[in-house]
Amino acid sequence: MSKKSKFLIGLILIIAIGVYVGYSYAYKPHTAIEDMEVAFTGSAKDFLEKVKENPESWTQGEKVVELTGVITAKDEKGVSINESIYFQLEEGASTKLLSEGIKTKIKGRIIGYDDLLEELKLDKSIILK
Repeated sequence: MSKKSKFLIGLILIIAIGVYVGYSYAYKPHTAIEDMEVAFTGSAKDFLEKVKENPESWTQGEKVVELTGVITAKDEKGVSINESIYFQLEEGASTKLLSEGIKTKIKGRIIGYDDLLEELKLDKSIILK
């Protein structure tokens, strides 16, 4: 084999490895909420006070919490507990069996905090038994 052929084969291998690594990184499977580490477990009221003190520490990165509270509102995609924490349920979940006034425990990933409305929003949420 000539030097030119060896160079082309090496270049093709490097490009193929680069494409594979890039594809694997970009399309890695999402972690299920059930498998994510919980950063806080407790009452929704206590957690909301912690968030109000330092919202940046809780809204940076992927933080998952398990909160207990009373359902105060619901829609097709999620529920609100204690009138100030909205949980968007994971895709495929239904709120039909949930009703307002019931105490429940929900696990979800924090996506943001609205200072003006003092409302915390979470997604990928699941109802725990």
